[in-house]
Amino acid sequence: MTSLGVAAGDGAFAGLPDPLDGCLRSLLDAADAADALGLPTAAVREARDHALRRIGFPGDAYVLALVGGTGVGKSSLLNALAGEKVSPASARRPTTGQPMAWAPADQRAALAPLLDWLGVQDVREHRAHGLGSVAILDLPDMDSIVADHRARVEAILPRVDAVAWVTDPEKYHDATLHDEFLRRWLPRLARQVVIVNKADRLSREDARRVRADLEADMAQARTSGPGRPAAPVGVILTSAAKPEIEELRRWLADGRAAKAVVRGRIAATAVELANGLARDAGADPMRPATPYLDARARSAAVEAATSAVLRAVDLPGLERQAVAATRARARARGAGPMGRITSLLYRASGRDTHVADPQGFLVRWRDRSSLAPAVEALRAPLAVALRSASPAVRGTLAATLEPTALRRSLERAVDGSIGALGPLDPPTSRWWSVIGFLQTLSTAGIALSAGWIVVWILGAHTTTSVQIPVLGPVPSPLTSLVVFVIAGYVVARLLGVHAGWIGRRWARRLRDHVGTAVRAEVNQRGLAPLDAVEDARLHLWIAASGLIRTCGHGRMHGG
Repeated sequence: MTSLGVAAGDGAFAGLPDPLDGCLRSLLDAADAADALGLPTAAVREARDHALRRIGFPGDAYVLALVGGTGVGKSSLLNALAGEKVSPASARRPTTGQPMAWAPADQRAALAPLLDWLGVQDVREHRAHGLGSVAILDLPDMDSIVADHRARVEAILPRVDAVAWVTDPEKYHDATLHDEFLRRWLPRLARQVVIVNKADRLSREDARRVRADLEADMAQARTSGPGRPAAPVGVILTSAAKPEIEELRRWLADGRAAKAVVRGRIAATAVELANGLARDAGADPMRPATPYLDARARSAAVEAATSAVLRAVDLPGLERQAVAATRARARARGAGPMGRITSLLYRASGRDTHVADPQGFLVRWRDRSSLAPAVEALRAPLAVALRSASPAVRGTLAATLEPTALRRSLERAVDGSIGALGPLDPPTSRWWSVIGFLQTLSTAGIALSAGWIVVWILGAHTTTSVQIPVLGPVPSPLTSLVVFVIAGYVVARLLGVHAGWIGRRWARRLRDHVGTAVRAEVNQRGLAPLDAVEDARLHLWIAASGLIRTCGHGRMHGG
């Protein structure tokens, strides 16, 4: 890849309103998407890089570089083409120290970013009659005694549409021109011409001889140098002094037409390559994009997988854990002194961890069940899609059916939904403190009644009796004990009923929350391997269809 293939592809054309540049960007987007589908794209990328080298400057302007030694009259030739003085001509050598661009006024804005990138700061506009959108670069002298002049020339040569090698009757056999430039560059550049300036100094016979000598030299140089053979290189004799430049004007006009043909061919090639990638992916750019799984099949697969995942999570068990955790909290706050003791014993024995810990119950879901049924629920419709997939992407699509990848996606979905819940803190109620106070009073009453009975039994004190229907008179200490025991039982039952009611409400909300979270995560992540393929295929379809709309059917004709 030449430097143009890198720099132009990475930003030299940024922001330019050139449809062909958009075509090549779309082709690169299609290649990137095809990579994700496992399709070979080396040929496509190579063709794009070659296209970047072929089109040189973007836009409609046809760009010609004038290259020659000192004193051959490049600047004078440019002034003759313009019909006015646009480049200084001087006997002092070298005169042209920096590249100067002579650009069409209507292309100045489009060419500015790339001219800046090339280091061309001196830009002059023209509206020359008969030349159209031609941009000419007057480059530093290739045989200059200044070392970096030659480097500037060689950096620009691969990036222009055409090169005019300018010489004169005295230098047309110059070794620097022939051995160091023409032999090296002629086989590499698409459109070139050799201009023998100051031809008015030659007789008719000498002019024919010079032309014949140069044509023979060009034929040999273009096939003997490195690189691919170039098109035949013509020889034009001009005189900037008279001026006699009509043949050069015709060559420039032919160049503009040639560029339009090249651009049209590049656009057609880009469309063909994008179509090929789309066909390999089983996506028709001329029809609406269709996924491997339609909405109905995807929804059914996700629903079946979600149901299987929720069975693995065990939502009924989660509800039992949630109710038990709520009752445990209620017991600690509302069961009085005995309830606190019982809670401490439960925590110390680890019983709460096993039967009243919804957070731990969810985290330990892997210990209870397998996701194999959920994996198969996703694989079944994908297997159907695989049979109808394009052979070129069948391997990539088959990888999305791999059970391990699907299981990991589902595991991440479950873990993600559990993690999104945050801490599962059981609910509480201010009534439990009131009930706890009543339970404490009941416990105290039971203790006092028991002490009273002991004192009474020992005969230390006499006591009264309470007349109870059916039973008759019952000693007051015993009656007190029974009343406080019944009161404690009623308060305990009240606490249990209230805690159960609150716990079941929380358990239902928790179950719905977990179910919704798991369903959302499975929908988002469960088919993640397939979604990556679907996304790449859609991006390929978008790039290919957009490229066809922009660049197809001759839309690039003339740029």
